[in-house]
Parts: sequence; C-alpha cells; structure tokens
Amino acid sequence: MIYVLVFLVIIGITLNSISKKYVLYNLTYKREINKRIVEIGEEFEVVTVVENRKMFPVTFLQIIEKFPSSLNYKFKAVIQPTTDYVYHTTTMLIMPYQRVKRNYKVYCNKRGRFIFRDVTLIGGDLLGFNTTIDNVDYSQDIVVLPKAADLDSTIIPYGDYNGDFSVRRWIIDDPVLTVGIKEYTGTEPERTIHWPSSLKSGRLMVKKFDYTSDNTAMILLNIECSKPFWAGINKKDIEECISIARAVVEKFEELGIPYGFATDAYYSGNNEGGSVQAAGFGVTHYYDIVENLGRIDYDICINFEELLLKQINNNVNYTTLVIITPSILESYVEHINSLSQIAIKTIVIALESTNMKYLGDDILSFIKRG
Repeated sequence: MIYVLVFLVIIGITLNSISKKYVLYNLTYKREINKRIVEIGEEFEVVTVVENRKMFPVTFLQIIEKFPSSLNYKFKAVIQPTTDYVYHTTTMLIMPYQRVKRNYKVYCNKRGRFIFRDVTLIGGDLLGFNTTIDNVDYSQDIVVLPKAADLDSTIIPYGDYNGDFSVRRWIIDDPVLTVGIKEYTGTEPERTIHWPSSLKSGRLMVKKFDYTSDNTAMILLNIECSKPFWAGINKKDIEECISIARAVVEKFEELGIPYGFATDAYYSGNNEGGSVQAAGFGVTHYYDIVENLGRIDYDICINFEELLLKQINNNVNYTTLVIITPSILESYVEHINSLSQIAIKTIVIALESTNMKYLGDDILSFIKRG
C-alpha cells in the first residue's frame, strides 16, 4: 500500500513539474473589436478567444486585460477601475485542446481615441503551488466620434442682428452672384439691404443672390483657450467647440457644399494635426473629417495665429470661412480681420464674447447661447 502511495506521489510531482513547465506553452490569446469607429453610446463587441493547443489542461488561468476607463459594460463584469484604465479579470480552467470564446457588449461614454492595451496571462500548475506570468503585447484602438451640437439652440448672433439668423441661412447665403433686387420681408440680414434701390422706391429693398454650386467653405477649429496654451486647458470648452465643428460639417455635407477643415490640435494616433484637408464632400470626405474630430487631443501642434497666417499666405479661394474657437484672444483679431478680406463671407463662432467687438463689421459673429 505504501508503495502505491509513493508511486502516486511521484506521478503527481512529475505531472505537476510538467504542468509548471508547460502551463502557458501553446496557449494562445486573441482579441477582436467588431467596430473601429463608433458614436458616443453606440454598442460594440469585444471578443476574446483563448485556446489551449496541448494535451495538458491548464487548471488555473487568469487573464487580465487593460481596457480604457471610458468603457462601459452592458452586463456585469469583474473589473478594477483606475484613472485611465480598467483592468478586466477573467479566471477559468481550460481543458486540453479546448477553445474558449467570450463576447463582451460595451460602449464608450465620451469622445476620443481609446486604446485597448496589453494582456497578462497567469497560469497555475496542476497542484496550485506555482504560477507563470506572460505579458502579451496587444494594442488596439477605437475612435469615438463627437456628438454634433444643435446649432440653432447652441449659438446666437453677437450684438444687434435684424432678420433670420438660422444656421441654414448663414451657410448658404453666400453672395457669389447678385441676380436682382427684391422687397425686404423682414427675414433677410440687414447687410443685404440695397440702399440706392430702397431710396428710389421708397421702401426697403434687398439684394437677391444666386446660391450656386461654386460655393466652397473652410472650417478652422481652434482649441487654444489661453496663452500659454498649457496654462489654461479647458476640456469642457474644447469639447463644445468640437461638437459645434461636427454640426457645421454635417450642415455643409447636407447642402452639398464642398468644405475643407483645419485645426491647430494634434490628432491622437497620427501626426497630421495642423494639416489642411482640402475642400470636398461625400461620405468618404465626411468620415475622414469627423474621425479626425474624434482623434483630437488636448494639445496643440501650432499656435492658432500660425494657422490663420497660413490661410492668409496660401491665398485660398473659398467663399465661406467658419472659425470655431473657445474665445477670441487679442492676438487673433488682426489675422481674422485679414482673412475676412479673402473670403466672401466670414463667420466666427466663439463660446464667449471677449474681443468680439474688435472684429470687422462684415464678419458674422456668434456666441454660445446663455
């Protein structure tokens, strides 16, 4: 009897030694994310597959995955949250040649580029005396797009303004070609009044424009909130400006007006911040720009004055210029006024009215609705 017991002990120690040596051998881990670009709150799936490709079981396997902290699970999961990441822990027993697949339905609650980081595999031997750890380099990302602002309820004209100031009007009301004169109805902007005809007829007359497909627009997005930039990063204001920018992009796309885009911000995951996306429209052009809006980081690659100066020096030929900024810093005023001489119409959208009074009278200025 004692020999049988000794034999069993020897067999157990041998098997445990083998399992310790090969616990993570031929054990594979794979992770798939079914969407690369999502909206805020849009559900997507994270699928993990663990496969044991050997004849020995792994009696204890713990998988620790490093996910972005903005990730929310549809169902209960074992997680350990930190400031920037959550550690998702799964523990299992996996038999020889077994394949375990798990699906997690998740969503993100804010805009940005989010990285699914490395994975730690912890395997225990047969008797649970020892563990082996393997860190797997497994980096993936998704881009969460910003929510588009409702422009008509978000911004209002700055100063006195008589007439219709709907978003559709200030986007398409480009005086590319004056085709005639018509009577003032009370809805036209005051700047379109044709005073010689009004005096001659004894009633207010306004110019009638041809809204042609020759219209082109350039959207300039600024995320600089102060000087120096790093001294006053206001993430809330930056996010509001990004949401406004997406809304403007969608409006141009809806109307079929070619539009370009440029920003002073870095794009997370690439080094193209500050580059100018030429005017265009269509599904591909639209998603290129809104993806970049999703990638915008809270850091600048150039000062906004430099971006404005580039536009001035490039002698661009767009008809409408839209500038979106948290505020008008004093150093912007001269460049914005110079740019307004290039475009037929210049629109400035700022979250506050600081220095707005120094902008030219021909510039349409909007501020955040109180």
